[in-house]
Amino acid sequence: MDKTLSEILSIQLQLLEELYRLLERETRELGDMNLDGMAEVNRLREGLTERIEAHTELLRREISRAALDLGLAADATLGAVVAKTTQKEIPRLYRELNATARRVQDRAAMNREIAERFAATATTTLSFLTRLINQSNVYGASGGYQQRTSGSVMINKEA
Repeated sequence: MDKTLSEILSIQLQLLEELYRLLERETRELGDMNLDGMAEVNRLREGLTERIEAHTELLRREISRAALDLGLAADATLGAVVAKTTQKEIPRLYRELNATARRVQDRAAMNREIAERFAATATTTLSFLTRLINQSNVYGASGGYQQRTSGSVMINKEA
């Protein structure tokens, strides 16, 4: 029982560590404003997310099986299984999983904030440029420049 659970927890830990490294790369790409790099990170993250979701289902089944083997309810949490197990490797993996999950959450929140600020800055810049383009100076009959609105429109690349 515990050997299988420890193997599955080890794989889950490796997947979370891989996600953390990918999020670190995303931070660098966001900082460099590398749109191609950001697109590649998003593509890689989608594939990794699918692998994590597939493995999480296997982990849930194994936790349920381990809980039943330990005399717990089938819907017992991993924490309850860890508290009751006699294997020393399972609690260590549980602690590492929790620590890595916290790091992933923190990095994802930071990246989300950077991306939101980047989008807000880009929106403000595009809005400013649109206003500048829409105001053309025309030399009027009275001998001075008059501001008139022109009909230009900027289209966002992602729209």
